[in-house]
Amino acid sequence: MPKPLNVLLIEDSEDDALLLARALKKNGYEPRIERAQTARDMSRALESAPWDIILCDYHMPAFSGLEAIDLLKKTGLDIPLIIVSGAIGEETALDCIHRGAADYIMKGNLTRLGMAVQRGLEEKTMRDHHRQDEEALRRSEEKYRTILEGIGEGYYETDLAGNFTFFNDALQRMWGYPKEELLGMNYRQYTDLETAKMLYEGHHQTYLTGIPGRYMDYEIIRKNGERLTLRQSFTLLKDSRDGIIGFRGIVRDVSHLKELERDREETLEKLRQALESTVHAMAMAVEARDPYTAGHQRRVADLACAIAAEMGLEPDRLNGLRMASLIHDLGKISIPTEILTKPTKLTNIEFEIVKTHAQAGYEILKDIVFPWPIARIVLEHHEKIDGSGYPRRLKGDALLPESKILTVADAVEAMASHRPYRPSLGLQDALEEISRNRGILYDTDAVAACLKLFEEKRFAFAI
Repeated sequence: MPKPLNVLLIEDSEDDALLLARALKKNGYEPRIERAQTARDMSRALESAPWDIILCDYHMPAFSGLEAIDLLKKTGLDIPLIIVSGAIGEETALDCIHRGAADYIMKGNLTRLGMAVQRGLEEKTMRDHHRQDEEALRRSEEKYRTILEGIGEGYYETDLAGNFTFFNDALQRMWGYPKEELLGMNYRQYTDLETAKMLYEGHHQTYLTGIPGRYMDYEIIRKNGERLTLRQSFTLLKDSRDGIIGFRGIVRDVSHLKELERDREETLEKLRQALESTVHAMAMAVEARDPYTAGHQRRVADLACAIAAEMGLEPDRLNGLRMASLIHDLGKISIPTEILTKPTKLTNIEFEIVKTHAQAGYEILKDIVFPWPIARIVLEHHEKIDGSGYPRRLKGDALLPESKILTVADAVEAMASHRPYRPSLGLQDALEEISRNRGILYDTDAVAACLKLFEEKRFAFAI
């Protein structure tokens, strides 16, 4: 089927116009031709209808091919213009091409006309697609930039050396520099040496591994000298061929979070101090009723913590053990004073009453919210790993590690100290007792750590 073709023909010869129309038809086109002979005719024709191609004679009485090329340029329309002339040299023809003509054809050889028209139309289609792609890219970039400008976080792109190549308004406000001054600025210019080293190492690791860097906190120095704490995540920036050209990332101002964290730490420290004061007050209340064992709980706490540290217990759990040790005999508040201070051996009934202090201490502490299992450690401090202890006759793994440690420390201090009903048995006898019953009554690891403290590390009870 013939292909429709809208042709604007700039030609003063009617015979030549007929020859051109015939040549187009031979090449499979069905041309709709409008002929113009002057600049005014051409302008009017360009305004009145869309054209697929312009065929233009070079020499006309009132108009020329070069003038037609210039006129088309001024309109901004993209229409292939082919010079068709009977008598121009190659140099003139090339000049027309340089000025913007799509091709030139000699009227005496119109066999090339169909091919020239086809190539002109194809190049026009390619240019249209290119413009569409560019427009789509422009719109995409505009949308991308709009999104980046709209987010609250700072967004940035840098080259591999760490110089800013792009950033959004949010980041520029954080840094406090004018845009023209911030663009191209290197990270070493707004951080101290230690921070600059940290940033380099973090980005270098991402460069080597490709693994994004997440949640790196650091300080920048703003233009006015103020320090700002930021939290940053970043990844590699690549070109269209997947080559690494820099880094891109998101930053958030977390200065207020750091202040809240500092306030929280201060509050926790005050609560910790208040908690310790409360525990010490409880310990003093016990010792006030039993002056003969004054200092016992403190000494047990010192030894228990030393054993725990030797065994590698985590610092937080060690703190809990210290608190529990300082009040492990709290339940003795419920024991009659005459029993606690009795200078002679206790009767069986009196000893059974004394044994209730572990459960009594648990009952006092169980409803108090501690960050550690204080009440349970107090409850279990007289249990033995073979189940012969009290008050619940628990065995081995049923006991907390802290409870096993406290049991060893309590036994050693009690045997090594004076009691109303007996003199001190001596430290050596106490150590022999726990050594003889390691793995039977007492936890093996706790006993080993305790023996090492006294025999190798010169541990001694504070007076």
